[in-house]
Amino acid sequence: MLNFKENYYSFKNGEKLFAAAMQGIPDRVPVYAQLHEFAMNELGVLAKDFYTTPEILIPGCLEISERYGIDVAFLDYDVYNIEVEGLGQEVIFFDDHIPDVDRSKPFITGPDDLKKIKTPDFDTAGRFSKVIEMLTLFEKLTDVNPILQFCAPFSMAANLCGIEKLIMGIFKNPGFIRDLFDAIVEEVLIPWIMYQKKYFPNASSISGSDATASLPILNMRILEEWVVPYILRLRDACGQEVNVPNWVGEKYLKKPEELLMLKLQASPDYIEGQDPDVAALGPGFYKAYAENQDVPLVLGIGAGFIDRSTPEQVRERVKQYVEVGGKNGRFALYLCNLSAATPPENVTAAIETAHACFRN
Repeated sequence: MLNFKENYYSFKNGEKLFAAAMQGIPDRVPVYAQLHEFAMNELGVLAKDFYTTPEILIPGCLEISERYGIDVAFLDYDVYNIEVEGLGQEVIFFDDHIPDVDRSKPFITGPDDLKKIKTPDFDTAGRFSKVIEMLTLFEKLTDVNPILQFCAPFSMAANLCGIEKLIMGIFKNPGFIRDLFDAIVEEVLIPWIMYQKKYFPNASSISGSDATASLPILNMRILEEWVVPYILRLRDACGQEVNVPNWVGEKYLKKPEELLMLKLQASPDYIEGQDPDVAALGPGFYKAYAENQDVPLVLGIGAGFIDRSTPEQVRERVKQYVEVGGKNGRFALYLCNLSAATPPENVTAAIETAHACFRN
């Protein structure tokens, strides 16, 4: 039987710590994490129950975050599935890990299918209403304004028709792909973001997930011509709170700052670097770029690294990132995508090490 607390108001302090860290030098470096799958495993709940039951997912993630000493409450779920599932794309639910679209049954196979992309009834279609329930419960339990989320246009298109067909279409049938992106943005994402804003008008961040739009899956030309413009369109239509921070792959470029420049177009308020890019380029590269651009920095410890490493290796990397990134403040540490396979002792090692550095 699951037993959760009546509230998790302690995360109000984490919100203040994070705000202080983004503006200057805080008492210590704040840590936040994407941990819904890790929390599911810690709680011993089947994935289908976890991802379809706000009353389990939200207090469950808060409980595990508090238990491990994570500072910032971060509401997260299987963001990439919500919009496409609401349109009718089949989603497969597993027992022990995050749901995923059924990639053997693409929802969009050609131009004739574009008529299927219509604005959903957000009250009844898919799990849109459950997202609103999650956001409402998060706000009630923490007394913190939630971050609103959506699947960014490129990643949504890839889930609707498959990444290979999407990239092939960009080169062989660009008119069809433009129409696909127009439908995604105008019929689904703008209405969905505005629907969330209606319930949570004080949300200061509306964050898009877009891992598919990363190097080397894409090249810089596709990012510049097919990814960034549609994010800017969302920002123009829905407000400057809209941001997409999570592309990776700058380590593949001769001039990695070229991708960071695009990141700042999509997420102007801060720059984010994640492993394996940070491990390859060094945290000093990111700190220098952030200071040059006068923006805060977030560095992410990679999921693959934290899953496969020893606690001592985790401590060493966290210490390096925090000591370099945290110099002069305006820095936070992010634990990327903690999974059901992440060793709990590595999570503890990461958080304890981060908290021990730069404590004022």
